Amino acid sequence: MKRLSGYGLAGVFGALALALAACTPASDEAESEDAGGTGGAAGQETGGTGGGETGGAAGQETGGTGGGDTGGAAGVGGEAGAGGAAGTGGEAGAGGAAGTGGEAGTGGGAGTGGVGGGGPGTWEEAATPCPGSRTNAMWFDDRQNGFVGCGENADGYGLFSTTDGGETWDTNVKFEQARVMNLRRAPDGKLYGAGKDTLDNYSAWQIDEATATLKLIGLFEPGNNAFTKVDQGENIAVAEDGQMLVDSLTGNSAAYKPASGTFTELENLNEASIADPDNAPNFQVRRVVAFDNKFYATGSTISEPAQVFLPSKLAGATYHLQPLELQPSTRSGELIDIHIWSATKMIVVGWDNSTDYPLIYRVDGADPYLKASWTQIELLDSGIDYKGGIWAISVDGDTIVAAGEKIPTSEGGFVLRSTDGGLTWEDISPSDGGLPPGPLSKIWLFANGDVFAAGGGQEAWVLTH
Repeated sequence: MKRLSGYGLAGVFGALALALAACTPASDEAESEDAGGTGGAAGQETGGTGGGETGGAAGQETGGTGGGDTGGAAGVGGEAGAGGAAGTGGEAGAGGAAGTGGEAGTGGGAGTGGVGGGGPGTWEEAATPCPGSRTNAMWFDDRQNGFVGCGENADGYGLFSTTDGGETWDTNVKFEQARVMNLRRAPDGKLYGAGKDTLDNYSAWQIDEATATLKLIGLFEPGNNAFTKVDQGENIAVAEDGQMLVDSLTGNSAAYKPASGTFTELENLNEASIADPDNAPNFQVRRVVAFDNKFYATGSTISEPAQVFLPSKLAGATYHLQPLELQPSTRSGELIDIHIWSATKMIVVGWDNSTDYPLIYRVDGADPYLKASWTQIELLDSGIDYKGGIWAISVDGDTIVAAGEKIPTSEGGFVLRSTDGGLTWEDISPSDGGLPPGPLSKIWLFANGDVFAAGGGQEAWVLTH
């Protein structure tokens, strides 16, 4: 492996490190109560002997309402700590009254928890190795060890690994020729990927981790039939019993492997193809996952209502899916990602192309095969009113984080968090000197509440506690 020293956290502002040191939440879910722990920690360091105390928390905890907190009084024998930078939607905290003698406390760093404060932890600017318009694939085994895949644009190639939580990334030389669109640790403990190995023409592979140099073990090569060919894999779903399903990035086709057998390329995933393989309507999926030895998917195209695809109940079904339109027939949208808690509890996210707002649907305890069981979640009800869409979610229990981009793209990206299974949301987006992040395409929620979010142009952010 080659160490990419440029992909690290060396550029993090010193003030951000001070804000991180002051942020000590009572638990993974609890908000920090330390001085300066919310919305931009102002003057968090003691200014030497007799130095000033905390200069005041910048911005209110809830973004968008405005109004700064009052700066704290200075320590005895020191000047006031400098007022912290404002969290978005709130004014900067006022500096404390001056003491006598000594130097001033250090000024505060960036807003904590994102826009307007609003949550525990401190965002730090990081980097990913993906130079294209998106980071395409991400998988973390734990807080320190993870992988990123690049597959977008002319220079979007490679599989990269980290052993320090994303501070630095190593390039794996055996994957320099691979476009990596999806990564997943399967129930069998093996790491799988999908995309295109341009050297040996594989569309999906297992990643051999037995040695320090990761190796690509090809699972299948695309055939020559234009109607069934999976030239570039978009996702690979691996079931507990060994079934695998790979969908095509560029068309409606897919490749399926039974629990014991080899891959076969398919023209159609629709359950209607069981009875009429030649005339069954086709569809395009965007995400495929395995749950309880069955396959689920999301998708549609920009001109169709957003759809979720559920395991077929028909006799003889294996990989077959039953489409269910969630939007009204007069609308169009795309569902990009899905999380399944159980056979009756799921959440799907994406884009509403009719209104240009983020699209979220969830079902909890009802029959997911019935459209009436699904509830659309409006971010407007949580006070989040910008337009855009969600590219990815990551879930731990009932806590969800989502990454996406605003419309127009020049408005940047966002990070959202829900702690009630997606019913309500808060904006915890990072900021760079008051500016929003760029569009974000991948996100990971760690068990301790930390978050790693990545986009294009090597941009990434880490929320730590």
